[in-house]
Amino acid sequence: MESKLTHYADNYFEQEKIPGAAIAIVEQGEVMYEHVWGIAGEDKQRVTNQTPFALGSISKSFTGLAIAQLISEEKLSLDYYISDYLPWLQLNGAEDHITIRHLLTHTSGISSYDGLKVADQGIAEQIKLKQIVQRLSTISLTNNPGSEHQYSAANYLILGAILEEVTDKTFAEYMKHTIFSPLHMTHTAADKDSANRTGYRVGYQSWFGFPVQSTVPYDNSGAAYSSITSSAEDMTKFIQLFSGKSSPILNKYTEKLYKKESEVYYGYGLRHTKLDSGKDIIWHSGSTPDAHAEFFYLPEEDWGAVILTNKNHILEETSLPLLKEGIIDIMHGIEPERIPSYFPSTQLILCFIMAAILLWSIFLIIRRKVYQKKKPVLIGGFLSLICSSLLIPILIYSSQSPWHSISAFAPDLAFLIITIVGLLCLHGIICIVTYFNQPARKHKELGT
Repeated sequence: MESKLTHYADNYFEQEKIPGAAIAIVEQGEVMYEHVWGIAGEDKQRVTNQTPFALGSISKSFTGLAIAQLISEEKLSLDYYISDYLPWLQLNGAEDHITIRHLLTHTSGISSYDGLKVADQGIAEQIKLKQIVQRLSTISLTNNPGSEHQYSAANYLILGAILEEVTDKTFAEYMKHTIFSPLHMTHTAADKDSANRTGYRVGYQSWFGFPVQSTVPYDNSGAAYSSITSSAEDMTKFIQLFSGKSSPILNKYTEKLYKKESEVYYGYGLRHTKLDSGKDIIWHSGSTPDAHAEFFYLPEEDWGAVILTNKNHILEETSLPLLKEGIIDIMHGIEPERIPSYFPSTQLILCFIMAAILLWSIFLIIRRKVYQKKKPVLIGGFLSLICSSLLIPILIYSSQSPWHSISAFAPDLAFLIITIVGLLCLHGIICIVTYFNQPARKHKELGT
């Protein structure tokens, strides 16, 4: 089975051009499989089972664990409101209606877009989360609290601020001393300096499917929802927590951590769904601009796994869950399905559009005399200018993502879109100038 797992994983990593990765499987509280692949960072260090990777939204699972602990210690209550803990936060009155439970289950009514607006800020200095949370003061809820699930980074950012308020510690300090240390997670961190000390190296953004060293900085304000770093070895200790064979200090909180309240449920930073076989699976995926990870645990079979990779792109995020499914199939003695290879079709279509606009502009310059005073040229010019001004706002609205998120998670698309906007603007100017430009000979005739 180990050789089959390794062969399947290596084929995927090679196919998807993943620079570095690590996999670990824990069964009945014991590590039964570990595998590493490739390199990490500009210095091309070989990946080991102690190499830290960015966890992305799996960070929410650790935040959920910390909140569960504070609830058990009666420092927090599930049904108390934001205003009970953060009296300085004003959310247009919503602070008196959103509870801790709403934040944990993403049912606060805060939109995904509003969460992304305050996410991935790239803040290098150590700051109190209060400074970022206060930026939410202008938002409006899209749903009544408790009425609808709407995944938003803002929920866990607020939970991080509440944790800091009630413990009088920074989020990173609390996680290190109260969560990571009891679990003996020595290569896990919730701030930039600590991550660097444990050996963390930035990952790779994907350009047309190829890895390029990331230019996105570590965000010290994002640990509560995205920027915790950890190694495969450390994540096995987190999985062992679910088996009740890890830290005796934290085991008592595990039941709250993955308590299930419906067939499809999100609570305490974990998702609860069912496999095709009908068995329960507790899991969370995580992505940053330069990393993608999967964590899961099957309580009925008492085994789980973590997959860490250091390359990402928003259009490539569907493939890693397929690797997770393949690993589950292999563990169940089923032949896994082949994972389709990623092809950058969207990027190539944008390149074609870009080339078409450029060639048409050049053609207009060369044949400008033919198209002088042609109304379709003038109309086309104004349409090009209108399209250039509307393209990015339409993309932001349709994707429900702010531009800084698009450019971070899809840098090649952002570059192509900006280039197309510039070409449309240039094309519009060329069309208008072509229409109004008078032949030199006519100017001379008018002057005689």
